[in-house]
Amino acid sequence: MLPLPLPVVLPCPLTAARVAGLRATVVVLLILLMKSNLLRVKMSLLGSLLGLLLTLAFLAGGGVLLLIGGAAGMAVQQRRSTNAA
Repeated sequence: MLPLPLPVVLPCPLTAARVAGLRATVVVLLILLMKSNLLRVKMSLLGSLLGLLLTLAFLAGGGVLLLIGGAAGMAVQQRRSTNAA
């Protein structure tokens, strides 16, 4: 068996350390990516619910104003009909 030269022996542990470091970095980045996707979905869901709530509040407020306007219109019409009679 021939002895390996020193430059070939030294890069092996360094290469193993680099590969291990790269794997750890990839795992951390994948975890952060999954966390980001989950937060985006959660915030998207929260934003959608908030938008739906605001839309319903707007429609309900418009409906209430329409009812108040209709009631006022009917009151004015009844008052005119009683004054005319």
